[in-house]
Amino acid sequence: MTPSNAKGLNLTSRNKIQHNLWDRDKNADPAMSEEMTIFLDGHLITGVLDKSQYGASDYGLIHSVHELYGPMIANRLLGVLSRLLTKFLQHDAFSCRMDDLILTAEGEKLRKDILEAASGDGAKAAIKYVGLPEGSQIDDPETARNLTIRLEETLRDDSLMAGLDGVMQASFNKTTSQINNDVLPKYLVRPFPDNNMQMMTISGAKGSKVNASQISTLLGQQALEGRRVPTMVSGKTLPSFKAFDTSARAGGYVANRFLTGIRPQEYYFHCMAGREGLIDTAVKTSRSGYLQRCLIKHLEGVKVHYDHTVRDSDQSVLQFLYGEDSLDVTRSKHLEAFDFAARNHDSLIERYQPKPLLTSGKVVPHEASDWMKRALKKPGKYDPALSIFSPSRYFGSMSEAYAKKINSYVEENKFGFISRKGEIKPSPYVKDRIHDKEFVSLARARYMRGLVDPGEAVGLLASQG
Repeated sequence: MTPSNAKGLNLTSRNKIQHNLWDRDKNADPAMSEEMTIFLDGHLITGVLDKSQYGASDYGLIHSVHELYGPMIANRLLGVLSRLLTKFLQHDAFSCRMDDLILTAEGEKLRKDILEAASGDGAKAAIKYVGLPEGSQIDDPETARNLTIRLEETLRDDSLMAGLDGVMQASFNKTTSQINNDVLPKYLVRPFPDNNMQMMTISGAKGSKVNASQISTLLGQQALEGRRVPTMVSGKTLPSFKAFDTSARAGGYVANRFLTGIRPQEYYFHCMAGREGLIDTAVKTSRSGYLQRCLIKHLEGVKVHYDHTVRDSDQSVLQFLYGEDSLDVTRSKHLEAFDFAARNHDSLIERYQPKPLLTSGKVVPHEASDWMKRALKKPGKYDPALSIFSPSRYFGSMSEAYAKKINSYVEENKFGFISRKGEIKPSPYVKDRIHDKEFVSLARARYMRGLVDPGEAVGLLASQG
């Protein structure tokens, strides 16, 4: 699929699946684990291809192919991959089994120990919040009576109750995080690569870590409008609890999981949170839909003009340069990935053609770049090049921030991709080094090719976002 006039893709990218999940050996080199996806000259050297490579992810395989070879090749790659993966699933089916969800005896014990250790956290948090002496025990009748009196006062004041809810939630969320981090996926009966549920959630195919943890470990705190389950006038959340109960369970904390079942009270709280989610969705869609319609109607006239200004339908100037640098957001993501640009220099030269651009006669070659050099040497003395030279007519007219980043990358030359005048040292990373002037020239050409097109309805884009 690599075009005949370009070279193979060179890419180093990180996956969603962490190194320690693949390699049980602690001495293994993380740089050569499946966590790192490495392409050399179009060949996959190491790493698996998950959502970070296929999906709508920055600097992944699809994004990098689009940057190097253009949209047509990226489109073909997506088509080929979708057919390949569909065919694979037809031959080698995917399913989840019960043992993908079950914890080992050691994991069950750890989970139980953490929950038991945290059983008094609610009482401790409540005692501290209402101002009783530190170290007071809930078992002491005097402490229990004072706590009840103060909790009753707290219950009558909504702002105090909100504060108590915040303290309680912070305390219980630590327990939830500890269980999920310590138990999953380490103590599952089937370890990661053989566990289909974990394979699905960690790789980003479908579902999240939350879904897996609610099945295997616990549901955690149920929240309504960002608060815990509200209490009735009696001081109870449900008739089956004691009045002013400080236990986590009474406030809507579900320590059970779907795998072994949840109790009726917990089920009720979970249904309350679920109902709120449904109502929120229904209400928000109509409101956000109408708000978006209003925004689109008001911003539909805002567009970029040939002089790079952003103007409204009455020609009033809203911005002299779109986004202050005149770059199209969809084309600018890879601009600062200088390592990627250096490793794929030849392919980018073929795509962006800096020499024909300079010799075409349509672009003024050196005026803006010379001005930029002077402006960077003596900041504050000269106006920014973008404010004087049109970026579509003057080669090297670009934002000062981007020009500084190019210069500092060439100066640092961390991996030795670039050769400067008088330098003869070879680089262990590349066979053919790039001349610094060539690299800077390509960076300027990419900036020029990344400019937003005149006529772009940027108002509509803003209102959709």
